Amino acid sequence: MSVPVETALRAWINARTSTLVGPGNPLSNGAFLRDQRSPADGAYAMVERSAESPATVVAEDGWFTNARLNCMVMAGTQQSAEAAAAALRSAFETLTGMPEWCGATGIRVLVADNHLGPVNLPQPPDSGELFTFQVSADFVLAAG
Repeated sequence: MSVPVETALRAWINARTSTLVGPGNPLSNGAFLRDQRSPADGAYAMVERSAESPATVVAEDGWFTNARLNCMVMAGTQQSAEAAAAALRSAFETLTGMPEWCGATGIRVLVADNHLGPVNLPQPPDSGELFTFQVSADFVLAAG
């Protein structure tokens, strides 16, 4: 079974309004599936699936979707981009086997593992983004 993992993770991130997303939180502008060009008022993340895929859960093959997801966290200052990326990684680290709903998508994220980042991604001067940090993890998701 395959599920729309990028859409699901974006919904999971955007549902964290008390600690991660929204005014006054590190990732104030939330998560998107397309580049937004950082507004001056805070950080945002762009979610994308990596070409590399983690191994499947052998005993449950076909029931779950495994995916390596990368989140590029962008902001107008290095400090805010890195702080938002670190907060996002910390949120991913809470996914240790207690399923959590991905917003209203009907998909649950079961676990995240093999965390990487925040890693600084230097941007070309004309990219529109001043500072970008990447956070990655392997996710196991299931529909319903």
